[in-house]
Amino acid sequence: MVPSSILAMGFPMEPRFAFTAQYWGSGGVVCRAVEDRPGPIVEQQFGQFPTWTQANACAGKLNEGLGLDFCDVRQIVTSSFLATACVLQAAIATKRSWINSPVRHATRAAHMSFLLAELSLALTFCRAACQLATDNTGRLLRHVQNAIVHARQFMALFDGDARELKDISASLTVLGAALQATPRASEQ
Repeated sequence: MVPSSILAMGFPMEPRFAFTAQYWGSGGVVCRAVEDRPGPIVEQQFGQFPTWTQANACAGKLNEGLGLDFCDVRQIVTSSFLATACVLQAAIATKRSWINSPVRHATRAAHMSFLLAELSLALTFCRAACQLATDNTGRLLRHVQNAIVHARQFMALFDGDARELKDISASLTVLGAALQATPRASEQ
């Protein structure tokens, strides 16, 4: 026990920890739980036990060595699980607030603008490939194909209004027609 005079001086106390057993497949493992911190965390140094009961017996002996009784262990392990629950709850709440956030809408709008610019540049590359039969034609067409892949990926993952995708779809239609008109596209 730490004397209250030391606690009053403001020295930080190390958090308490305890060992517990957790199921691992058909067996068990020993985990370390730190009070008021997310966990418990698997202690790999003890390996996997054939049964949870054996892992629990090992954890019990480790806790005895730390001078912890059953109530202390239960308090530490429970606080660790509760800390994990708080972290998960905060993550879920953050995701909910992200769905309707102005930052998310601005990010999606910027992504769409970038994609439309990339498709416009790809159309310019297609037209240049039609007019200039050079060694760079293959490279220009690879850029065009990359722009098409980016647009398809964006459309597959897009979770907004379908009306917003009309510009991208129209650009892809024009680009597809221009790509078919290029001399190298018909050779590939």
